Amino acid sequence: MPGLMPLQSQQTIKPRVLYITSRGHSGSTLLSLLVSGHSQVVSAGELKMLSNPDPQRRLCSCHRQVPSQCPFWSVVEQRVKEQVGCSLDQLLLVDEGDDATFRRHNEALFSAIAQVSGSALIVDSSKSLPRLSRLLSVEAQGAAFEFHPVHLHRGPFGSMNSARKRGDALRQAAYNYTRLFFLTRERLRGVRALRVYYENLAADPRAEMRRVMAWLNLPLEEGQFQWRDGVRRDIHGNDMRFGSSDQIRVDQSWRQQLTWTQKLGVLAWTLPVRLRSAWLFRRVRLWIKPGVDPFP
Repeated sequence: MPGLMPLQSQQTIKPRVLYITSRGHSGSTLLSLLVSGHSQVVSAGELKMLSNPDPQRRLCSCHRQVPSQCPFWSVVEQRVKEQVGCSLDQLLLVDEGDDATFRRHNEALFSAIAQVSGSALIVDSSKSLPRLSRLLSVEAQGAAFEFHPVHLHRGPFGSMNSARKRGDALRQAAYNYTRLFFLTRERLRGVRALRVYYENLAADPRAEMRRVMAWLNLPLEEGQFQWRDGVRRDIHGNDMRFGSSDQIRVDQSWRQQLTWTQKLGVLAWTLPVRLRSAWLFRRVRLWIKPGVDPFP
């Protein structure tokens, strides 16, 4: 990944944006790190977090600083201010404000990141479905960036076990998991998008990354697998950003940590996803949803 571009070397670049949409704890940080190991790519992390009021949720992975104190992000902020007159934490990045302002703010942000990094492809791992929807809408209206959405999907057992460890009720988590899967699939209907499975990515990263990079029309580079080397610019994200190990393995802790009763519940509650049947979900969603009697 290129470093900070000197001002005299910056050129106007029409950015390409790889947008990762997924549930939390589905491997978005891993995918972002692997893609951004490419010499023509910069990972910006969860850009939606730039407007979060909690400074601990806006730390960069390059200096562990808030954007205004980071040598890279402070320059990005300066260029954004020149274009739209506001700082990074004032940008419209999710579902607030009108579409025209949302478009201008995100065009300015992507343009600044591309120019300061010298990379034409930016990875935005915000995951947010509302942000995805608005970016798709403004791109269709002629926004000054190319948009490449990736639906990153993790199997139900691993995803539900992660939710359980965060203190979520399994049945509620299963309902949210299933609902989000079909909402995302519906939003991406008719859109050129790529689906990536966490389990495939972690089990055989080379094969899966070859597929991802071919979709992006970029060659796979060996440096992408030395993903602890180089500088990453990610805002927020999993703490693996700050680790030292570059070992990749599938997290199958659910096999030991979920009881048989919990496994059977997850299997039943997420069956519509496993069968890719939105019709089945519509039929059984009241049974899946906690606290709702499907037969009042």
